[in-house]
Amino acid sequence: MSWPVACGALLVMAAWLAFPEPNSGLRRLEPAGPADGAVVRLLAGRSGAPPLRQRLWLGVGAGALVLAFDPGPAPLAVAAGVCAGVAFALGWMWPVPGPDPSASRHLPGTLELLASCLEAGASMRAAVETVAAVSHASTAGVLERVAGELRLGRAEADAWSALATDPVWGAVARDVARSARSGTSLVEGLLVHAEDRRRHAEAELAKVARSAGVRSVLPLMVCFLPAFVLVGVVPTIAGLLRNFLG
Repeated sequence: MSWPVACGALLVMAAWLAFPEPNSGLRRLEPAGPADGAVVRLLAGRSGAPPLRQRLWLGVGAGALVLAFDPGPAPLAVAAGVCAGVAFALGWMWPVPGPDPSASRHLPGTLELLASCLEAGASMRAAVETVAAVSHASTAGVLERVAGELRLGRAEADAWSALATDPVWGAVARDVARSARSGTSLVEGLLVHAEDRRRHAEAELAKVARSAGVRSVLPLMVCFLPAFVLVGVVPTIAGLLRNFLG
């Protein structure tokens, strides 16, 4: 096989990987062993990274460029290494977006609504779906993901455990999963989390308000210091010079 044909085959493979499969959004819920789970986590990369299919597409494209510039048996191995390296690096070096500030602001109200639904006797799935329908977009997306897991038949503890590392929902998700496993009531815990988050938000606002005075010192100094020099210092020096030279 000639090297142009090999490059063309790699580009065709990259184009095929660029288009997702029709049923790529569906996944089978099967128990995975420790080794399988480790391999899946290694290939999946960190949270927020591009899907493996897209990373392989970019890796194949990078390998094709290597072969296009330097065809030969040795660059073929280099191209394979570049393909694997790009796919792995994008999975684990992709920047993780910070938490949405609006999610922290709307979390207390969302937790109180969820506690009210559960206290009224609704099931976890019904409560999550109801609150997701009326919540802010920053919290509705998380609840819709949990509701989707519950609709697929996952246990409540497993559905919430998927959010254990979330910067906003992590503590709540861990407590909900623990309560679901032990069978204890969730209402009181949700209300406690809502109150803690509300106090934390108020403390952050107070800290920002206190720091406003410190941050305003430099702009005020930049505005008033030149005015003081022009109004107070310059006329005094001009008067002294006029009397001295006069």
